[in-house]
Amino acid sequence: MNENYYKTALNTIYEISVILNSSNIIQHSLYRSLMQMADTLSMERGFILLQDKNTSELVVEASIGIEYISNENKRYKADEGVVGKVFKLGLPILIPDIKQEPLFLNRLSRDETEEISFIAVPINHQGQTYGVLAVDKVLSKMFSITTDVDILKMIATLMASFLHKVHYFEQEIEAMKEEKSQIEVEKLKLIGEVTNKYKFEGLVGSGRLMRKVMEKINMVTGSDSAVLIRGESGTGKEVVAKTIHYNSHRSKKPFIAVNCAAIPGELIESELFGYSKGAFTGATGEKKGKFEQADGGTIFLDEIGDMPMEAQSKLLRVLQDKVVEKLGGTKPVKVDVRILAATNKNLENAVQSGEFRLDLYYRLNVFAIYLPALRKRKEDIPEIAIHILRKLSERYGKSFGIGKDALTALMGCNYPGNIRELENCLERAAFEAGDGEIKPSDISCMRGEMCLSHMMEEQLSGTITPVPVLEEDEADIELISADMGEKERLVLALEKSGWVQAKAARMLGMTVRQVNYRIKKLNISVKKI
Repeated sequence: MNENYYKTALNTIYEISVILNSSNIIQHSLYRSLMQMADTLSMERGFILLQDKNTSELVVEASIGIEYISNENKRYKADEGVVGKVFKLGLPILIPDIKQEPLFLNRLSRDETEEISFIAVPINHQGQTYGVLAVDKVLSKMFSITTDVDILKMIATLMASFLHKVHYFEQEIEAMKEEKSQIEVEKLKLIGEVTNKYKFEGLVGSGRLMRKVMEKINMVTGSDSAVLIRGESGTGKEVVAKTIHYNSHRSKKPFIAVNCAAIPGELIESELFGYSKGAFTGATGEKKGKFEQADGGTIFLDEIGDMPMEAQSKLLRVLQDKVVEKLGGTKPVKVDVRILAATNKNLENAVQSGEFRLDLYYRLNVFAIYLPALRKRKEDIPEIAIHILRKLSERYGKSFGIGKDALTALMGCNYPGNIRELENCLERAAFEAGDGEIKPSDISCMRGEMCLSHMMEEQLSGTITPVPVLEEDEADIELISADMGEKERLVLALEKSGWVQAKAARMLGMTVRQVNYRIKKLNISVKKI
């Protein structure tokens, strides 16, 4: 008999653990646990009270064997009756006969003809009491006072662990909801506070020349005038364009950047102005151009000096009439776009040589911003270097620093590649330094390695010879006839270059991007060597 009861009790505990691990719904899981206890442990009635965090009262969360409990009888004060004592003291209580216990409230109106024993145990986990598990058993069916109490304590421990898990996940979900809500607030804040977005981000420097640049940027952010941003490659022309856009009234609208030099001449019109269905072979649908995509916002035309003449004419129409004409289209499309353009070329010379339209030049050059080369504002290099290292530290999850001697060494270079070259130089030095402070010995040119600045200086002074085009490249170029078809010429160049696109581009006088675009357009299968 004893052995069978223990087996039944262990099986009950196991089944309850399965129930509690299969769901996170508190009321449902606790009710099923009471059902399991009623089926196997000779329990007449059972109920589970949990503390209401708002009122601190104990509330009947689940019950079995009780037909009806009024709302009034469902709630107990934290120290009321037997269950209140169990909750407050954190100790189990067994009453052999409830009729003999004056503290017993008997709110459930039990039949007083039966000799009912009452067992209540606290539901606690790691010092926190969640509630009370209480059961009625007919005194004659009690197996053993200590055994029945121990079994209920085990079950209550399982319930406490279950409640702890559920509350933990609820807190995590609430925290994630709060974090998501905070992210949304921050997102709206970033959108709303347009004066802070991209405000001089990357335009680092407090020297005289950069102060003039920032003053000019402030002059044009409040207008819709076209701006021509001029300066050498790598001086930050696109950063200036973004700064103007994100500090203007158009900041919530798109900022679309277009590199005019990277788009093949025959495709630039379709890229900028879009095309209609059937405009050319392969135009199976209508496509919006960059101007339509930027409607309401800003379009940034980088390397404007490389734009073909035909596209320049259409761009002039957009500037004058605020409409674009799609390739193959018959109906002009109205657009509201601010144009920012940039170039590292001498547009005045291009106008004189007939490579750039004079009327377009005047339209774009309403307001000009000249970005100084880094070699002309060396006083800003320490500030720029620290800014770059801060970004590198964030990107790589490290902490890069730089000493005064290294900053002095950096100021000794002329940087023909401007800020872009300084960024590359510092990134290499950061890898050399690990995650510590950059020293002069970490900078490549300080170690005697040739860098672009020194190479160009020595080339200008005649101490080194420019690197020639490989002789085999020259021989291969002669074999690629201009009379060949476009696909035939490209395939031949790729074959001659060993399918190295950069080498093929050099043979054809194209950029790598132009070669890559044609490979996709002409459906050329690239061989892997």
